[in-house]
Amino acid sequence: MANSSCSSVNIPLLHTLHYNVTNTCNLGCSFCYIDAVKKKTADIPLWRIKKLAEEARRVGAVKVILSGGEIFARKDWYEVCAAFDCNGFSLSIVSNGTLISSDYLNRLRDFSNIGIMLSLDGDAKAHDEIRGQNGAHQKTLSAIKAIRASNIPVQVNATIIKSNLADSIYLANLSRELDVSMRFSLLNPYNGKGINSTPMALDVKEVIELREFCHELRKKGSKIFINLPPLLQYPEDVVPTRSPSCGWTKSYCGVTYDGHVTICGVAGADKSLHQGNIMEKPFDEIWLTSPLFNELRKLDETNLKGICARCPARKWCGGSCRLSAYKRDGDFTASLGICQTFYDLGYIPEQVLDPMDFHSQTSSMPSIDMQLPSIADLMPEIVQIEPLGIFSKKQRVSLDADPVVKNG
Repeated sequence: MANSSCSSVNIPLLHTLHYNVTNTCNLGCSFCYIDAVKKKTADIPLWRIKKLAEEARRVGAVKVILSGGEIFARKDWYEVCAAFDCNGFSLSIVSNGTLISSDYLNRLRDFSNIGIMLSLDGDAKAHDEIRGQNGAHQKTLSAIKAIRASNIPVQVNATIIKSNLADSIYLANLSRELDVSMRFSLLNPYNGKGINSTPMALDVKEVIELREFCHELRKKGSKIFINLPPLLQYPEDVVPTRSPSCGWTKSYCGVTYDGHVTICGVAGADKSLHQGNIMEKPFDEIWLTSPLFNELRKLDETNLKGICARCPARKWCGGSCRLSAYKRDGDFTASLGICQTFYDLGYIPEQVLDPMDFHSQTSSMPSIDMQLPSIADLMPEIVQIEPLGIFSKKQRVSLDADPVVKNG
């Protein structure tokens, strides 16, 4: 067995384990990051999951993200949750919500330190089309309401693409009506079924429209936030407790449904990043001795390239999703695609950036509550781009009025 002392080998403590419990899913999302399937898959047996929980705890893990596929497609989902709960983990369950029955909800109450994130991408027409199943919207909406009523913390994630951009209005109303936090995520066209889905992704002007929409709502107390790097956000919209970087290989690690250990929870589809299988080696041994992990642990913000090397938020942001950079450019230190695109198109002015490349001049990062420079503050003409017809004044959500939510 590997030495469980991370400090003795100068390896940071693991904080979060992202475990894809199964590759089976009852839906068929067009951009699934792990290419889940509807048939039964060869998932890790329960006895090994219990050992995984113990091994991850030995190297410091205190939080587990349980996703899939669809976690509730696995009949022993409760025992999986219990394996981590009894080892002192906080549980974060990611689900589409369609399989959560009242019995399941009652059993979920057994876990005191638990939160659930459900995916909802728009009204019934938009959501069912994206998720590949008629009636999915109504089931997910019912699950959100039931979980909310049970006092289990719940957050909604919406993946915003071209086809459902206008549904952001519906989702904003829903967030207010149900009093739930909602995250707008942009499409990652580099993993699983999402590969080559770039035509579905928002373009720069659509991202700006969505950002402005969210910003106006947040000024009125909305619980909506958009998953953008801090350089592209208003300072007051940056969530200070959430670094855009997941902490890959340093405090965060992924395990696939069939036992492969990889850099993060969404990297499982790339076999070149698999660093060992827990059916063959203890998890903590892989975490401590992986050649790739130990090489990547040497990287920090001083190694970032392109626009990321000059970003004033680089020390905290860390280049955001390094897997996206790697999948786009084949380089873990490459600039983040969305920020580089904004810069290349002239949407990030020079006065926002450090005057010299970070490799030749090091500057310290202000505290989290700093006033991050905002593109909108420095280039107001960006904010005042011609409306795309998505968020006209008539369509905008008013948090001073009663919400109007279409029935599922």
